[in-house]
Amino acid sequence: MFKLINFFCNMDFIRIVKKSVSITIWIMIVLLIILGYARYVEPFMLDVNEVTIESSRIAGSAENIKIVVFGDTHFGEYYSLDDFDKVVATISKAEPDLVVFAGDLIDHYDAYYEDDGAISRKLSKIEAPLGKFAVFGNHDYGGGAENKYQAIMEAGGFKVLKNEYLEMDELKIGLIGIDDVIIGYGDPSVASEANPDYFNIVIAHEPDLIDEVLDCDVDLMVSGHTHGRQVDLMYFDDYVLPPYGRKYIHGLYEFENERNSKLYVNAGIGMTKMPFRFLSPPELTCIILKGQTDKRLSPET
Repeated sequence: MFKLINFFCNMDFIRIVKKSVSITIWIMIVLLIILGYARYVEPFMLDVNEVTIESSRIAGSAENIKIVVFGDTHFGEYYSLDDFDKVVATISKAEPDLVVFAGDLIDHYDAYYEDDGAISRKLSKIEAPLGKFAVFGNHDYGGGAENKYQAIMEAGGFKVLKNEYLEMDELKIGLIGIDDVIIGYGDPSVASEANPDYFNIVIAHEPDLIDEVLDCDVDLMVSGHTHGRQVDLMYFDDYVLPPYGRKYIHGLYEFENERNSKLYVNAGIGMTKMPFRFLSPPELTCIILKGQTDKRLSPET
């Protein structure tokens, strides 16, 4: 008994206890700071990532065209229309020629009590002389939005492409909009309609669909869906990444097929399932198109 009392009264033991308590307190403080940052700071940041896409198929009339891509606003409990003002202002400052929305407008429509018209009015403030285009995401079908989403986007000046190929003849650009494939009616085979002489851009919410269109005349695909993991801890991919968003997660991917196709996965704007973003801030993507001499051709040809 006396030995046990002496042990607990030993100065070394007391120092160990004090040190352990101190370390525990600091760990808790650090975790609270990280949680506060992930909840109240990073979700309301906005990265603007500029990407230059070069191709011999980009016509002179399309040289230096700027395409702004955004998506996954998930309006609702965690992201409001007031928060979206920053996005609208930043897009306007970028002065895009063409704007693409990659889907998932409202997080859960049946639980969204704001005015649909207010969303359209915000979207209508975005200007792009060559047009504004959108596709359905899985949340645009889920939660009761299937019969509402297209009207909201069209009232905001966006053309919604549903398994549709649209040619912009003066620019020799083709736009291919693939519908959502998780809940919707997505049909990647629409990419086979692409004009081989045009620079063809696929807009599809789910990035993993790229593997299904690489044999078509596709030069670029833009997607969202993954939120760049939203909380970017790679060891939790099995828990945070959605179907059709587990292979291509964020950023630019290049493929060694006949057309050297490229995919850009945008990290999105809002949040879903949990009100946090960590190491994956909201993103606008500015894609600049540049013509390029085909190096495979000899001077004689």
